[in-house]
Order: sequence, then C-alpha cells, then structure tokens
Amino acid sequence: MKDYYSILEINQSASAETIEKVHKLLVKKYHPDLQPNENKREAELKLRDINEAYEVLTDENKKREYDEKLKAFEFKINELTKEE
Repeated sequence: MKDYYSILEINQSASAETIEKVHKLLVKKYHPDLQPNENKREAELKLRDINEAYEVLTDENKKREYDEKLKAFEFKINELTKEE
C-alpha cells in the first residue's frame, strides 16, 4: 500500500494548506522538464505518485477512506510482527 503521507513528506495531521504548499514544491522539484535527461523517467514516476497522493489527500471523502485503509493495514502489519 502506498503511503501518501510519506510521498508528500508530511504527517497525517497536515492541514489542507500545508498539503497544497508541499504539493507545489514537490511538483517543481520533480517536474520532468526540469530534470537532466537521465532522470526524466524517474521524475515522471515520482510526479505521478505525488499527484496521486495529492488527489486523495485533498478530497475529504477519499482521504477518510484512505486513512481507514491505512489504519487497517498498519494494524495488520503490527499483528504480523507480534507473531514473529
């Protein structure tokens, strides 16, 4: 499961304004047109993840749904690591 908060380099309590600012900064940083030729493909993939994370975390319903899935995923991981 992708961690949209890590992708945007924010924590779960980040405000909508913070998400907006960070998104703009990361788009500028990873925009393929601003990268050397050897890094363009990697930047395209990174930018795709950034935009996907932004789309989910700025939509109230999508964010709520994502947070629930993330919480369940983290709980499952914690349970699995306890068993080891």
